[in-house]
Amino acid sequence: MSTDSKVTYLKDYKEPDFWVKHVDLEFDLQDGETFVTAKLQVERNGTHSRDLVLDGEGLELQSVAIDGQGISAQGYTQTEKDLTIPTADDKFVLETKVRIKPEDNKAFEGLYKSSGNWCTQCEAQGFRHITYFVDRPDNMATFTTKLIADDAAAPVLLSNGNLIDEGKTADGRNYTVWEDPFPKPSYLFALVGGNLEFEEGKFTTMSGRDVTLRVYAVKEDQDKLPFAIDSLKRSMKWDEDVYGREYNFDQFNIVAVSDFNMGAMENTSLNVFNTSCVLAHPDVSTDANYQRVDAVIAHEYFHNWTGNLVTCRDWFQLCLKEGLTVFRDHSYQEDQYSAAAQRIDDVRTLRSAQFKEDASPMAHPPRPDHFETIDNFYTVTVYEKGSELNRMLHALVGGAAEFRKGSDLYFKRHEGQAVTVEDWVAAHEDASGTDLSQFMLWYTQAGTPTIKADWSYDDKTSTFRLTLEQDVPVLDKVSDGSPRHIPVEFGLVGPNGDDVVSEMLEMTAAKHEYEFKNVPPNCVPSILRGFSAPVKLEAPYTDDQLRFLMVNDNDGFNQWDAGNTLLKQKMLEQVNNVEAGKAIDVDPEIIKSFSGIIQDTGMDKQLKAMALTLPSYNELALSRKKIDPQAITAVIDAFGKKIADDLQSEWQDLYDDNYDAAKAYDHKDVGRRDVQNKALAYLAKTDDPSIAALASNQYSGANNVTDRLAAYTALLNMDTQQAIMQRINVSGDFYANAKITQDLVVDKWMMGQAAVSMGDIKSHLQNLVAHESFNGTTNPNRIRALYGTFSGANPKAFHAEDGSGYEFLADFLVAYDATNPQITSRLVDAFGGYKNHKDVLADQMYDQLLRLAAMPKISANLGEKVRRFVGDAAYDAARQKKSGAPSITTP
Repeated sequence: MSTDSKVTYLKDYKEPDFWVKHVDLEFDLQDGETFVTAKLQVERNGTHSRDLVLDGEGLELQSVAIDGQGISAQGYTQTEKDLTIPTADDKFVLETKVRIKPEDNKAFEGLYKSSGNWCTQCEAQGFRHITYFVDRPDNMATFTTKLIADDAAAPVLLSNGNLIDEGKTADGRNYTVWEDPFPKPSYLFALVGGNLEFEEGKFTTMSGRDVTLRVYAVKEDQDKLPFAIDSLKRSMKWDEDVYGREYNFDQFNIVAVSDFNMGAMENTSLNVFNTSCVLAHPDVSTDANYQRVDAVIAHEYFHNWTGNLVTCRDWFQLCLKEGLTVFRDHSYQEDQYSAAAQRIDDVRTLRSAQFKEDASPMAHPPRPDHFETIDNFYTVTVYEKGSELNRMLHALVGGAAEFRKGSDLYFKRHEGQAVTVEDWVAAHEDASGTDLSQFMLWYTQAGTPTIKADWSYDDKTSTFRLTLEQDVPVLDKVSDGSPRHIPVEFGLVGPNGDDVVSEMLEMTAAKHEYEFKNVPPNCVPSILRGFSAPVKLEAPYTDDQLRFLMVNDNDGFNQWDAGNTLLKQKMLEQVNNVEAGKAIDVDPEIIKSFSGIIQDTGMDKQLKAMALTLPSYNELALSRKKIDPQAITAVIDAFGKKIADDLQSEWQDLYDDNYDAAKAYDHKDVGRRDVQNKALAYLAKTDDPSIAALASNQYSGANNVTDRLAAYTALLNMDTQQAIMQRINVSGDFYANAKITQDLVVDKWMMGQAAVSMGDIKSHLQNLVAHESFNGTTNPNRIRALYGTFSGANPKAFHAEDGSGYEFLADFLVAYDATNPQITSRLVDAFGGYKNHKDVLADQMYDQLLRLAAMPKISANLGEKVRRFVGDAAYDAARQKKSGAPSITTP
């Protein structure tokens, strides 16, 4: 273990020595500094003589008093991390006053000022950067908050709860007072102050209470807020209808801010959102953006019950609130949109991101048993795999009605409490009578199990026999390989396309055998329908059986997955050929299958666009023992070009049939644009010189950013002479209009540029870093647009054989880590699977990781991940060397 690591273990949990029961806060927001006065009603927890220890970092302490009596500096001990006060009292009021500088806070954690507005982000441990407190989730207190600021600087002053007073101070400054009567942990505290406008709506709850809804943003973004109000209303109604959960405050406020590390934050009654997750307008938002806004608003609203009114006892229980709430927002989206399309999209994320994490040194259970830096555990495992655990639970207890009984019991038992995963599962055990003891292994064990299937058919007895065997990986300290409790939704599809069998099978042992009698011959098994468990499936399907399921499976997800599986198998065969020095050969049956999908006029258009999409780089890479990125990208390019060339006329017809520039924009008209732009993307892979003009015409004639972005992206990836001038013109126009329209559109421009894999990549990247839209920025969205896109969505360039892509990312991590460790610790994940790559690339990534480890000063966030990637011995050796950082030009 690294000598500079401090590890927190779940087994060491104990309640705090003191509870804070109520908090009176006063914020004096001034130009260049803020003064925070906190009056804490403190109670000793039990009988003991230990001192009161409060968390606090980066605070300039002005004064301390107990029950109105000031304490001198000799009466307390202050360190960089805490404030210790000896006291014999069991109940007392502690008052502290601190000075902080939000303007200097570029980590965007705690209270910070950005773009002229004050804002907070307190999850997970940001509140300790605001004032001294028992900053942990099991300490729940009621809050009263007074905010004071100059009216010119902050005519809008918001905090949690209900507004109980507002007006002017004696010296003419603006103030508001907010009361939050429901006990909450400090991570749910929020404050926003600034020059903001709002969109307002009303919602009447199921008991007849009227709630005022407001979404705030800067004035120029006010026209992008109505969709958020509509989304919020639909989310509130859905939560009442499906879970019986009613909102408990008189008002609900959302604020959009441009500088935010996360997507959004569920602070009680005052949600703070990254602008990318709340602003929606055809000139700013793609169809995917609209759906993401809808999903994130729903997610943060659903947290009101699953995270706020019932919260986590400790940070190890993070998947309790996040995994459950992701499951709820996924279910909401399935009800709002195409259920099959939504499920496919969710599973794609799981397979490409979470399975990848499970195969990396960052593999961890949804509920880990230890951590160094809690910020590093806001992961796809906690969120997405945590969601899948609740989907499995939903199936195992018997479906929607039984799941609702369990959730009702959970809320009845635990409203106003800080609880654990065991409390959630126990409520479902007690409500349904289901033994879920083995199911708990999903929460405490890491890794992705594999289900190996085999089957046979007995013609004489008309019996279909199915064997399922689960192979659970053994991973050091995080998985012992024990069999899991796995729900397997299963169907047998008859020759005429009807389901002969449809039922849920439960796996609890390493191997199960099932018999189905009176089954006609030539049935094809459909396994893991709806992706009923987060596992890999190995099954001896023939190509003909997969093609049959592509057409006949009655489960929308498995119908798509059959085609995706067939494509992936064919592409992986060609990756083998490339690695063996052979030519790439695209099976004519693949072309035929794509043609059939194109010609299917009765198919849901969103599903059609998905079916016409090749497996992703990550999907293919995860199937390789040693990853050769250039071989994989060569196969993806070859398949895409062959499908484009051989079916060019069909792609053109598909494009023409779906393109409609004259139609007024409707964000619900997603499927048509999906198919149109999928056809354009394939046409752009041909060498037809006319396609550059086609893309340029779509760009200039578009009435929405979805079509403009698709045309811009197509031109960026075209390699014809005719595309060069069109690309220059469109790219310049896109950026010029983006500067006028919204920063989020500049991010889209940057993402397109960062994904370019043709030409002189080194010079291209240097130009992007020096570009006016990036040079000197600290905005997380812009940083993710460049470095996140390059390292996560441009494998050909990032994994350049000369290691230049790795060096480019590492240069930035070295330069930026001291400014915002949350961002650097997320970006470094691009190096996490280095051991799975071919040796020359693995060595180059390893060298960059050692370079990071040897930084003169590395943040705890980044340091924890680098150590896990390279191992304790290598990390400690590099720390002892601590070589100097290079001179670079990135911010």
